[in-house]
Amino acid sequence: MLLINYDNDTASMLENILNNSTIRTALRVALTLVATIIIARLFSFAWRKWSSNTIHHKFIGNIFSGFITMGGIIIALRWIDVLSTVAAALLAGSGILAITIGLAAQESLGNAFNGLFISISKPFEVGDRVHLINADITGFIEDITVRHTVIRTFTNSRIIVPNSIMNRELIENSNFCNPLASQFIDVIITYDSNVDDAREIMAQVIGNHPDFVDTRTDENKTAPKVPVFVRALGLQGIELRASMWTATVGVNFAACSGARRELLQAFQEADIKLAQFALVNMH
Repeated sequence: MLLINYDNDTASMLENILNNSTIRTALRVALTLVATIIIARLFSFAWRKWSSNTIHHKFIGNIFSGFITMGGIIIALRWIDVLSTVAAALLAGSGILAITIGLAAQESLGNAFNGLFISISKPFEVGDRVHLINADITGFIEDITVRHTVIRTFTNSRIIVPNSIMNRELIENSNFCNPLASQFIDVIITYDSNVDDAREIMAQVIGNHPDFVDTRTDENKTAPKVPVFVRALGLQGIELRASMWTATVGVNFAACSGARRELLQAFQEADIKLAQFALVNMH
């Protein structure tokens, strides 16, 4: 009997709670926001899975996610009658407030439109190594949202750059059109060393490196795989120069470092002496 009375009291209490308009509104708002979060996350997951990892797809995905979130918030706010009434009264009776909101949204809209222009023109892609010349920022493009572009630096930190700034920046893109990267390898040998042997060793060491890319076309396959030039006859010695070509700029630095170590060992074995000036700078 006590159990029946307790169940009746509980049911009555729940009925009173549900009949309370304030609590009903709060539950509707909470459920709407939760549903919005779930839908936005499901969309983001599906978009990342089925779309390609390009700047255009990332930007469009972020636009749709923003629309879903904004739509959910608007629907949630519509459940609150008092808030809707107050907002309507403020907007209708205060032109200053409307102007303030417009000015505040101007920069956000500008970033959104600039992000759209970047997405269409594609001056860079996700993963590209870029250098912002005016801002002196170098890193890899990681993401683009409605408001900003994310650049990952070599120290693994993230720089958040507004799209309006990215759209008017001078951008040096190491991967634009052709991702191949090149860097000079310079050595200075003494005048009593055999220059022909040194040039041959440089060509072999660089050309046999696993990361080296042969850039010769079918028309010039007879040309040397790794041209080694006598750059100058300097005061310290004979200056030699060759280029290390790699598939991307990301592996170029390590490839050049490995080639220089092998060159040092090969020169020592062939009794080719590096000039003292060069030795000082190598350390």
